[in-house]
Amino acid sequence: MKITILGSCRQDSLYNAGYTCSCVHTDISFPHYSKDILEVIRFCKYGHLTKEQTLFTFMLAIQNKKPIIFNEELKRDFESSDVFFVEIASKIAYQYENIYIHHIATQPMYEVSIRDKITQRKQDKNEIEEDLINIKKELNGKLIVVSHIVTYERGERYILSQWLEELCAKHGILFINPVKEFKLRGCDIDRALEKGEPVTHHYTEYGHKMIKGIYVDYVNNFLNNSKWGSSGG
Repeated sequence: MKITILGSCRQDSLYNAGYTCSCVHTDISFPHYSKDILEVIRFCKYGHLTKEQTLFTFMLAIQNKKPIIFNEELKRDFESSDVFFVEIASKIAYQYENIYIHHIATQPMYEVSIRDKITQRKQDKNEIEEDLINIKKELNGKLIVVSHIVTYERGERYILSQWLEELCAKHGILFINPVKEFKLRGCDIDRALEKGEPVTHHYTEYGHKMIKGIYVDYVNNFLNNSKWGSSGG
């Protein structure tokens, strides 16, 4: 069983679930929003960016100051995945020219010649739906969508999770709201989430253990139910 992680460190527990993981999460990027995810997918399938463009597009290339080279080995590694975990954690899109890039390119550490030309905007529900349809098509329906950690029934993070739940139901995609799953399973949410952060971003060791069990259940559901895994709809 091979998994590709298209998301943040919140998905790291998948490495301890007995799956083989493709190189995307360790070698290319931690995408956070729908258009960012599509750039990663299209690069892995088609190599649509030059090596110079990868230097301001993908997180690992930005951090390491080393371009990512598209080749057939990368393409095979990506396309041989059985399930793609797609974490859509933000509405905010970051664009440089015609490329959607990882948000760390906007930080002071990055070169000003690119940083000052990056535009930032919030995507609306219709745009995210269009992206979700394209993601499903590019991944041949082999995806599970995961929301950010949503602890309050208000705010942008909550609104996005509600959109994703509705849109995934509409388009026949498995969807995980981690906090909802914790509650359903009687998990101690306070133990599961790191304390001391202004906004909650990370799981504790206990949280990773709990979410790993949830992910395994969803993968089994995906594999055992013929309605999932279709690129139609």
